[in-house]
Amino acid sequence: MSNTAILVERISEAINFILETVQSGFFWLGTAFAALLFIMVWFIWLNKRYKTSKITINIPFGLGNIDYDATDQDRILAWKMYIQLKTRKAALPFDENHDLVYNVYDSLHEIFPMTRNLLSEYSPHYKDVRGGISDFVLRVLNDGIRPHLTKWHSVFRKWWEEALTAPVNIQKKPQELQREFPEYDSLISELKRMNDELTKYAEILMDIVKTSPRRQKARGIKEKIAPEQP
Repeated sequence: MSNTAILVERISEAINFILETVQSGFFWLGTAFAALLFIMVWFIWLNKRYKTSKITINIPFGLGNIDYDATDQDRILAWKMYIQLKTRKAALPFDENHDLVYNVYDSLHEIFPMTRNLLSEYSPHYKDVRGGISDFVLRVLNDGIRPHLTKWHSVFRKWWEEALTAPVNIQKKPQELQREFPEYDSLISELKRMNDELTKYAEILMDIVKTSPRRQKARGIKEKIAPEQP
């Protein structure tokens, strides 16, 4: 007999016992047993709905690691975010001969509303109880992607818009023009590192998707978690 069948049989026996107790005149005792049975069934349902597995995540951008219990909701969210990342320029290797910096920055900015929309699908009660994947993805956004955009995006955007309108640049290809940015080498070096880290991010999301309940999954070398930036 399966565990589920045994559980159903035990619950049926408990219900019959409660009914017999009530019919025998012990109303409050029967009520107490009924309340206890309800609590037990509720906990079993909650555990079944949010079945978990311990997982260690080494956060990209050198931000350390976190341990938490991954649930089915985490796996669904990780899959949605993985698809979003793998279809965006931000998580693809930067090709200096064909790609444009401003397109990549637009793609990076789109990750923020995309992540907010997916996280908003969580039940607030679920987040309060489990923590879940939200800690991981918010660290990537706020301490991984945001500092790069803060440092480079507005500076490059201002230069780019002025360079595009300059008469001397009218005949130049966009890829050729962006190489004239005064700090082009430094920007591209950091942008390529950003691409690499987002590729790792996507791989970790897929690790979460593939993790089975009660199976521990770890990627990378465990290290002390880095403090959050102010």
